[in-house]
Amino acid sequence: MTYFHVFWTRPFLLEPAAGPDPLIELWDFEFLTWLTSALEIRRHAPIHLVTDRRGREFVERSGLAWVYGSHVSTALDDIPRGLRPDIFWAGGKLYAYRAIQPPCAGVDIDAILWQPLRPAGPVMALHMEDRQWSWYRSDRELFAGYGFQGADWRWDVDPCNAAVVYIESPALLESYCETAIRFMEDYSRRPWQPPPGSPPGLRLTSDPMIFAEQRLLAMCAARAGMAVQPLARVHANCHLEKNPLCSHLWGSKAIYMRCGEARAAYANFLIRWLLDRHPEARSTLARWSLDRPIGVDGICDVQLEAGSDPHPTRFSLIRRLNGVLWVEDANVNTCRLAHEGSLVWNAEVLRPEPGTSFELWVGGQKAVLIRQAGHPSGSTCKPHGARNSTRPG
Repeated sequence: MTYFHVFWTRPFLLEPAAGPDPLIELWDFEFLTWLTSALEIRRHAPIHLVTDRRGREFVERSGLAWVYGSHVSTALDDIPRGLRPDIFWAGGKLYAYRAIQPPCAGVDIDAILWQPLRPAGPVMALHMEDRQWSWYRSDRELFAGYGFQGADWRWDVDPCNAAVVYIESPALLESYCETAIRFMEDYSRRPWQPPPGSPPGLRLTSDPMIFAEQRLLAMCAARAGMAVQPLARVHANCHLEKNPLCSHLWGSKAIYMRCGEARAAYANFLIRWLLDRHPEARSTLARWSLDRPIGVDGICDVQLEAGSDPHPTRFSLIRRLNGVLWVEDANVNTCRLAHEGSLVWNAEVLRPEPGTSFELWVGGQKAVLIRQAGHPSGSTCKPHGARNSTRPG
């Protein structure tokens, strides 16, 4: 089986930056996740990287190149210039399949396989998703006209999260990547427009990138008489349930960017893990000043916004804390000690010690700005008044 990462840098060109060659910047926790993802795979199989020229230069400068050795391809330089990276920000993953021989497993750089993949079917993905979620709900109305109106296209199969994808069949791999690429290139040339006579202000919710990558995988598999098998399950709050096989940052990235205490707890877990299990990574960590625990930022800004998202990221404020309360990270098995005024979010688990009492306060559905100095926070949400809660959200 061929394991591979994909790093397409053209979407970085969209960032406002001075000069013709914008910098590629990663948060510390993003770099640590990427490195851990590669090294955990490398314990049992070579790991390939499919990227472009700028991506290859980045891994060389950042100290990541040794992880991939000679298995670095710049095939993504051949992505047509007409493909819109503002819409198809992960489109490089679909083109990367052209450079990989099946059976293969594509793993996102924000996902970690803690164990070797043991296929339970010819096509697998990280977990299934609900086609009624807002980013899928209008797929048929928006995208069927791009060649998906025939009876052989199954709109009743649920999409799947493609942070980890295993494909065994060469025919399915070719069908999937070529179908998705055709859609992305066609949509880049002629984005969907409301048909004549549509009601003013017609608003349909769906994401063409997520359709191309995650809905079409399930639909192409169904068309070939296959069903996508999930590796894990998603929790009701739209976060991967903890499992021994895989971790996936997903929406956690926004949490770690805003909550210093949560970010430090997660990053320090990975630093300890890498130094203990992968001592060969010490020099790479030192290059990023990550060969020692990181501190916690002194200010944490969080904004709660109302919207149509059925699984919003919600935060709560810990108040009236009496006793010892631990906040368990949503991605890895580490806890941080909560304080009066700490923030927690709806994918984290609260673990109070015996005799502890506390309340969780949330600002309702209106925008709320919370500023904290001295005790930056974690993350979750539950109505005011909850005591001894074990699963906020």
